[in-house]
Amino acid sequence: MEDQTPFGSQENPRSSCATSTNGENLGSSPVLPTEGKQHGSKPRKPPTITPRTFTRFFTPKSSLKRGGRIGASRQALRDITASASNRKRRRTPTKDTIQISREDDEEIVGGSKRRKRKMPDPLDVTPDRSSPLKKLRNQSLEISEDESSDTGTIESRDEAEDPFRRYGRQPKPIERIIGSNYCEGPGRYLRREIGIHGRASKLRFLGRSVGISKDWQQETTNFLTRPEDAHICMNVAVPSDHTIPFCTASCNTNTLIAIGDEDGGVRLLESAKDEKPEFSVAYLAFRPHSNAILDLAFSCDDLLLATASGDQTSQVIDMPTQRATYTLAGHVSSVKQVCFQPGSSNVLASSSRDGSVQIWDLRCKGFDAPVRDIRVSLERSSSDNTRGSAPNKVTWARSVNTIFEAHASRQPVSINAAASGRLAPSFDAPSKTESPGRRGDVSVTALSFLDTGREHLLLTASEANASVKLWDLRTTHNHRRSRATPLSSTRQPDSHNKHRHFGLTSLSLSGDGGRLYTLCRDSTIYAYSTSHLILGHAPELSKSFLNPRRTSGPEREGLGPIYGFRHPKFHATTFYVKSALRPAKDDKSEMLAVGSSDGCAVIFPTDERYMQRSNHQRMPSQDSPFPRRRPPLTRTDSGTGLSTRLEDTIPIYQHGSALIRGHGRELTGLTWTPRGELVTVGDDFAARCWREDGADARDLRMGGEKEGRRWGCGWAEAEKGWDDDDG
Repeated sequence: MEDQTPFGSQENPRSSCATSTNGENLGSSPVLPTEGKQHGSKPRKPPTITPRTFTRFFTPKSSLKRGGRIGASRQALRDITASASNRKRRRTPTKDTIQISREDDEEIVGGSKRRKRKMPDPLDVTPDRSSPLKKLRNQSLEISEDESSDTGTIESRDEAEDPFRRYGRQPKPIERIIGSNYCEGPGRYLRREIGIHGRASKLRFLGRSVGISKDWQQETTNFLTRPEDAHICMNVAVPSDHTIPFCTASCNTNTLIAIGDEDGGVRLLESAKDEKPEFSVAYLAFRPHSNAILDLAFSCDDLLLATASGDQTSQVIDMPTQRATYTLAGHVSSVKQVCFQPGSSNVLASSSRDGSVQIWDLRCKGFDAPVRDIRVSLERSSSDNTRGSAPNKVTWARSVNTIFEAHASRQPVSINAAASGRLAPSFDAPSKTESPGRRGDVSVTALSFLDTGREHLLLTASEANASVKLWDLRTTHNHRRSRATPLSSTRQPDSHNKHRHFGLTSLSLSGDGGRLYTLCRDSTIYAYSTSHLILGHAPELSKSFLNPRRTSGPEREGLGPIYGFRHPKFHATTFYVKSALRPAKDDKSEMLAVGSSDGCAVIFPTDERYMQRSNHQRMPSQDSPFPRRRPPLTRTDSGTGLSTRLEDTIPIYQHGSALIRGHGRELTGLTWTPRGELVTVGDDFAARCWREDGADARDLRMGGEKEGRRWGCGWAEAEKGWDDDDG
């Protein structure tokens, strides 16, 4: 009898804990199974995986049955896990079956190979889905031709479908939607939604037309003015004398506009077409200053009107009573501009020819009387209520922050810089009536707050150069010992460094706060990106930044202009020429209007879809790696425009429309009403209201001078052929 080995002994190989590399068991490893020795046969290997077996394993059996009905859930699962669902091709119908073919896309019929005929792609397309079998791209899909399918055969699919069976009624034919009201009003919403631009008679689809650069005229050629839309400015104190209007401002909550003149008078006009009195008759008039009024600004609720005057003061006027309640006296020269902080009726900013910017808060305690009151005017006028003789009580406001020498030159110009073409800016010399102590001061000609949420940031411009400075009003700048330092200063255009420096006369912020438009003395409108006023990391531009610097710090650099606007009839030869922007509202698009020394206003659409490469002039920059051809030597004509001599390194666009025949002399101030009308003032003693009416404007352009139909009218110019009818 054989000896029985006890269960669990080490001699039993299956009961051992582990085996060594030589077949011996080890206690630190799991038990390895032993294979029985089979003499005369090869060891059994696992089956190989081929693409066919792999596909059959992951293909549901129900999809392999011919003529079987597939449910909605099974169809969705099949589309998701289809082997070729990620191919860049159209998908199969949702109710057709799929037949998996061989990998080589061939089948053997009667001992011969023939290529399978692939069916055309169906019309209904399902979106691409992510598939776990993304790498299997060699399998093709074939539409089953089983007649028992719910959708029928392919031949029946190619037949025309009966509209009564699908819709239950006959579909209406496509109709023309172009009508008399398609150009204006609700028609603009439809054109913006479907991407159509241009006049009704010249509609073009975006991206399919060759002359898309002319579509901007649809926005700018609808303006006109008639004789009843003109107002002749007369002196408030002496009604028989004419006076030149200098500035204008529009109310925010109604259709009234205010006009300031060179004699210190203010008049309100009704700009609405159907309201009384008409635009040609003044609604009311009063005289808050004895010197010229250079700028006007309404508060957000229109209860206060701020003025900037040549008598070195500003007045805050209570509009219900037309009396001054606050006097802002802190400048030692003419006040150039004044504006309210967005959303506030208590905080104001004023800039002066003395080079300083002052911030005023009407909530702070002021003075009951000025520290000194020196009357220099020899004119004795009973209507002048700006001094202590006025019966109403006037509070002399206190400045809460002052920026001295805001745009003064911070470094002297060396001989090398002058030789390289970087000329020193020309400073404004003091006049005979001003203090000699302001010699060297650079006049701050324009200022503007940023949009709501960043209203603590202030932009300023000067007559010295085209650089825009950004200031944080939460920083204290009252120390006259150390010069105030802004957060940043934008770069000047490269063409100015090569030619000469030009100052800025006006600043306009876009409706969304993304663009800043500056009017430059070189007869160019420069556009800046407000997000790049500070290059690099700029938390100061964020609306949630709550850690301002309390004292002046290092000045950072901002991006220069990104593009510009020019027009043959736009020339800014004086600092009285201003600009105004109409924000997009209702069905009216955003547009920028500028005055001109040529006696006409020019309107530019700010929508950047009109800025095509074929519609601007650009020259390579100085840092360009490509060599530039040397310009030929030509004789300089004294009548040649400045824009032709500047070497621009940014795109310059010229798509704008001039409003002609409205004024006979330089057009200086302008403003937009809440309804979208444009009001302009000029040196011809006239104020004009420009209204939008495309049909009437086209009639004035095409009608001619017959029977005096153009007398006293003005209209927007259009390019040749714009008003022609389609033949």
